Amino acid sequence: MIRWFSGYLKKYKWPLALAVLFAALSGALLLVGPLFLGRAVDALTAESGVKWDALTKNLIFLAVFYVSGAVLSWISPVLAGKIAARTVTDIRNTTFRHILDLPLRFFDTRSHGDVIARITTDCENIYDGLGQSFVQLFSGVVTVIGTLVAMFVISPVIAAAVLCITPLSLLIARFVIIRTARLFAAQQKLTGELGAHVEEMFSGIRTVHEYSLEEEAAAGFGEINARLYKTGKSAQFGGALVNPSTRLVNNISYICVGLMGAVFAVNGIRAGGWTMTVGVIATLLSYATQFAKPINEIAGVTTQLQNAFASAARLKELQDETPESDDSALPELRNVAGAVEIEHLKFSYVPEKPLITDLSLSVKPGSVVAIVGPTGGGKTTLVNLLLRFYDPLSGTIRLDGTDTQTVTRDSLRDAFSMVLQETWLFTGTIRDNIAYGRPGATDAEVKAAAKAAYAHNFIKRLPQGYDTVISDGGGNLSGGQRQLLTIARAMLSDAPVLVLDEATSSVDIVTEQYVQQGFARLMSGRTSFIIAHRLATIRHADLILVVDGGNIVEQGTHAELLAARGRYWELYNAGI
Repeated sequence: MIRWFSGYLKKYKWPLALAVLFAALSGALLLVGPLFLGRAVDALTAESGVKWDALTKNLIFLAVFYVSGAVLSWISPVLAGKIAARTVTDIRNTTFRHILDLPLRFFDTRSHGDVIARITTDCENIYDGLGQSFVQLFSGVVTVIGTLVAMFVISPVIAAAVLCITPLSLLIARFVIIRTARLFAAQQKLTGELGAHVEEMFSGIRTVHEYSLEEEAAAGFGEINARLYKTGKSAQFGGALVNPSTRLVNNISYICVGLMGAVFAVNGIRAGGWTMTVGVIATLLSYATQFAKPINEIAGVTTQLQNAFASAARLKELQDETPESDDSALPELRNVAGAVEIEHLKFSYVPEKPLITDLSLSVKPGSVVAIVGPTGGGKTTLVNLLLRFYDPLSGTIRLDGTDTQTVTRDSLRDAFSMVLQETWLFTGTIRDNIAYGRPGATDAEVKAAAKAAYAHNFIKRLPQGYDTVISDGGGNLSGGQRQLLTIARAMLSDAPVLVLDEATSSVDIVTEQYVQQGFARLMSGRTSFIIAHRLATIRHADLILVVDGGNIVEQGTHAELLAARGRYWELYNAGI
């Protein structure tokens, strides 16, 4: 983890060095203070009376050093906070960019809520650890070493006594840290699990209400939340033991310094080269306090540091996920006509469960190909393979005679427009959502696409028209309206190959008729793949593929397949 952190921190090595320098100078200035405090006390308690000149001079020096140290101790964490903010920003950007490069397989097998928690909550934990704990940890180490050296110079015996007692604090802290580390890791994991549950319930809130499963959803949340509470309570309980335990040991050390100093002073025992006076005792007590304070602070920040390291481990795990292979050296696919050839394709999401065993297909440019079949038969999988969201185990897919694995994915996917079963709209204007595939599209082009998709009429009735802001996921639009916008988006992209996955499943009957007319205009001269369960929408397709068990069991036109009285005939007569 140290190497992982250093990879981000080296970018800010000079600001970091400055923060460390200020922390060191602050500690050094505060170390000088007790010397002037002791001299001021001796000037105040002199047998000959108060030595005002010496008292005033030492108090001035004391004020200067303490104020200077306080200023530097303020600047240092401010710098560290800025470094932490920039570092976490870099981590978050790097992680998000890496997520965008991950294959679709990752998103199909991971909880979205957990991934979101890693980018948000875990990054905040790292910020807290770097911004607040780093300076305290470094300045604490400097102060501990400095005060110990100063105490040995004044009185080796008293310093040795303090040094013998101090390891108890470290042993206690180490004991607790080791036993709570796994609890903090479990706490972060459960936080991600809780976020995943919330994201899942919110995304399916209509279904929850439809089936009156609010109590079950709340119970599921409560069960995870209870485990998080139990784990968090144990982690915080263990972490809370560190500070009071170390304070108890340090108070014992403080008492020993005071008692030993008093014994030395009463019996006239010299403290090294120093005469044990009230001022020297005050100096030693001040150093004992300074010695204990950073140890307490270090013990106190261990909880934050553990949290930060647990979160860093989760982010590193995410960054270690293998992205899609770099294909920038491959040529780009250009001037696509739309001829598709599939030869002996084999594919499986899970090795022990083959899905497509031997699929071959030839599609001429401009053809309309409909794919039908039962759920899980391999219809959507075929689209995933066409666009290389997944790669086949064996076999080849060619577009215009070019193996799709020999060109860049971006250029391959640019050749496709898609209308998915689950509409995806982002928070932004209707204009921006339609132009998502072509950011530079003009208003005229956007409106032309909307008209072709029969979306223009409902858009112009909205209060702000094309400037209407769509709420998260398009919640302020009907299902049919959302579907029409995604169809308009596909029309605007003007790609040579179209993929329509359940394209009109959320559109009412009247609107569907308009959409079919728009599709007919759009598909003219383009290779189109239509995936649908309702056979009425694909009667005019040039080729209908009946897919079952990952293989094409029938193919032909609507009339040919009905005449064959096979699987398609069964589906058609079942009213599908």
